[in-house]
Amino acid sequence: MARRLTGVLAASMFPAVMLLATACSSGGGSSSGTTPASSSPSASQTGTLTQQQVMPLFLQCLTDHNITIWDKAQGNTNLASIGKAQGWYKNGRVLANQALYNDADALEGFFPVSPDFKPEQMIADWVDNAVSNRTWPKVCAPLPSGS
Repeated sequence: MARRLTGVLAASMFPAVMLLATACSSGGGSSSGTTPASSSPSASQTGTLTQQQVMPLFLQCLTDHNITIWDKAQGNTNLASIGKAQGWYKNGRVLANQALYNDADALEGFFPVSPDFKPEQMIADWVDNAVSNRTWPKVCAPLPSGS
């Protein structure tokens, strides 16, 4: 499965922007691991999400929970500050815009640093697993169905 997200038109992200309102919430406990999205009553079995739709949903979850990301070159980094500097995070929301997809390849190599996430599982792995297996971190709101 290709991980390249660059070059995607921002207009094609409209469904993901609409899903952001329901996909991640800032509330709630911290249980570790993943859960199939289908186990949630609000998740539908119809439709398939794409990597381009899942990426902003996952990043929104990380920023909602103030989860630090890490990579070998930069160490621990605040995702919201990266997003503000790159132009894809504004007013507490991840914007599914061209700036996000220009930065997506770099972001995919980071690891979320939290007991709610598997150690050393890259952002790209979380996104790929959500698309292919519909597995999603329990700390995040249920993964919505695709449209």
